[in-house]
Amino acid sequence: MTNLTKLALVAVVALTASTSIASAMQIKVPQPNKPHTHSNMTIECRVRDDNFWIINFGDKNLDSGLQIAWRSPATDDSGVVLLPKMLAPGDEVKLAGVLTDFANGGDPCSAALV
Repeated sequence: MTNLTKLALVAVVALTASTSIASAMQIKVPQPNKPHTHSNMTIECRVRDDNFWIINFGDKNLDSGLQIAWRSPATDDSGVVLLPKMLAPGDEVKLAGVLTDFANGGDPCSAALV
């Protein structure tokens, strides 16, 4: 073996050993626990005239086609409807003409994801 070959072999062994030692000596610092966040899918409603409004009060988009159960005690109407469009947080959609009688703004109502 030539001196150059011996030197290369010693360099490879030294590199391998130092890498192994460095890996073995690494101290893992515990990471703080991330808070587990639950997405809030909250909907609210309001009634006015013969219209029923659904409002996304959550923090997540509601996809179109979601089933929503709704009820207006003031007009004794209720049903299940498919959300006609995607609702971003804070957005609302009007279900026109679904109430059989006129309701006053502020009359009670309920809406829930099915």
